[in-house]
Amino acid sequence: MGVGVLYCGDRGDFGFNQAHAEAARALTGLPGLRLEEREHAAGTLAATAEELVGPEGCRIVIVTAAGDALPGLLAQADAHRDTVFLFSGAPLDRDRLPINTGFFEGYLEEAQHISGLVAGYASRGKTIGLVASHPAPDVLRCVNAFALGARRADSATALRVVFVGEAATPRQVAEAARALADGGADVLAAQLDGARPVCEVAEAHGILCCGLHTDLSAFAPQGFLTGAEWAWEKAYAETVALIAAGKPWKHLRQGGFDQGFVRNTAYGPAVGVEARAHADAARMQLANGNAAVFRGPIQDNTGRTVVAKGKALRGGDAELGRMVWLADGVTEVGR
Repeated sequence: MGVGVLYCGDRGDFGFNQAHAEAARALTGLPGLRLEEREHAAGTLAATAEELVGPEGCRIVIVTAAGDALPGLLAQADAHRDTVFLFSGAPLDRDRLPINTGFFEGYLEEAQHISGLVAGYASRGKTIGLVASHPAPDVLRCVNAFALGARRADSATALRVVFVGEAATPRQVAEAARALADGGADVLAAQLDGARPVCEVAEAHGILCCGLHTDLSAFAPQGFLTGAEWAWEKAYAETVALIAAGKPWKHLRQGGFDQGFVRNTAYGPAVGVEARAHADAARMQLANGNAAVFRGPIQDNTGRTVVAKGKALRGGDAELGRMVWLADGVTEVGR
């Protein structure tokens, strides 16, 4: 059986796509499967998907990021009922999906929360800089989760955020990171497709950093703290094996630490004993369901209560999908 993986960019990007590529490699150990991988340029996603279904004869197609092309891809799935289309992300309308489609949604905000907690312990100046793509709900969830983690370690910690846009180049990301470092941040973090430039800038400035998507510790051997990583290997392998065997499979798989869909990179040398213990305990609480990243009371950076006392918003909650605010202690700064 042919399994196609369609990446939204370079699968060796040390970022979002590479996390999926690492999971795809785990499929090569399944008997009787042939892996076909494609990287698509802007505007070519549908055509590349059709190539995987037609000439390559793939009966499973995994799309790492459909974006605005999702409606067209769903139409393709409807036209090719003998091929299963799997997407990374949450479906917009579960009631109108073709039966041969499925979605993986990982709660990366949980891993970012732990990264923020570690960063809060490590920041001596109590100023952390974060380079983000754009203020969409999924990005804001991770930015705010990181901030809430940092302020668990020290409530005086401030997070300065620069939004560089979805199309920012590695050079532009690095420039934003340098500006944050020059502005006094002693820890740098990120929430965008590729965080490698952020870690490289931090190491060059002799400050600390947190990674994202994949293990970026090699790019900051002295200052790396930890990182928020995807862990798609289990979801990929289990789902593909069930489909290949003709067995029932879950069309929507969601989870964070509890399902093993996210993880944190191994601690770097700059992470102290107290920070490790607190982070390990917090991760365990999230994994067993005894804690939630967004547990009230939470105020935004204007002083408005956005999560009431006693209320908890957990992964997959509709309110998290509508997030438009920045948490208390977070300041947006210009590029």
